Amino acid sequence: MRKLILFFIVGLLCSCQIQYDVSTRYVFEGQVLDRDGNPIENHSIEAWVYNSYDSDLIGFTETNSDGYYELVIPKPKNERDFEIKIKGNAVYFQKAYVNIYESDLSDHKITIGKTTLFAHDDISNLEITLNQINPENNISAIELTGLIAEQIIWVNPPEEEPYTPYYYEFYAKKVAKNQTLNLYYEVRNGNTGQTNSFNELIDVSSNDITEYTINY
Repeated sequence: MRKLILFFIVGLLCSCQIQYDVSTRYVFEGQVLDRDGNPIENHSIEAWVYNSYDSDLIGFTETNSDGYYELVIPKPKNERDFEIKIKGNAVYFQKAYVNIYESDLSDHKITIGKTTLFAHDDISNLEITLNQINPENNISAIELTGLIAEQIIWVNPPEEEPYTPYYYEFYAKKVAKNQTLNLYYEVRNGNTGQTNSFNELIDVSSNDITEYTINY
């Protein structure tokens, strides 16, 4: 497998626009588990590198019998934006760790840690209806705590100007079935400028769709 990975990387270095320092290696490592903490074996992992104009799939591997993986890639000369994709398949929903920078590596290595993947048939689509009762009110924040089947995990926040989020008629999230979620949200009154916070519990059953309503 290691020979196959190195052969694949050499081929990429000959064909891509992003340039690499082949004498220096970066290492990404982690472990992939299911909801019950069992290792997921033979699961595909990919390493990507980005710049403003191009992207490279620079390495790939599979998890071993303990769910561990190690990806060794050459150091990009000028790029600092990496992504590790825990690929999805017919059984599991994928995850991706994005905006990984060179500064996140210690001694040329970064440990992603434990990644929990949820099976497709263990995911419920949470659909929250935002029912505006008072026209002066706006929801200014929503946060869910529990087992969330997030697809993208930001290692570093997006490099964008700060903005104020606005939520309108609908909010959706993929979550694990058979759990109780904590829903935190804030409501701001545009007339008085006052913001109130709320905590509510959402019971997620084994249904494929979970419906909930916030009245504000």
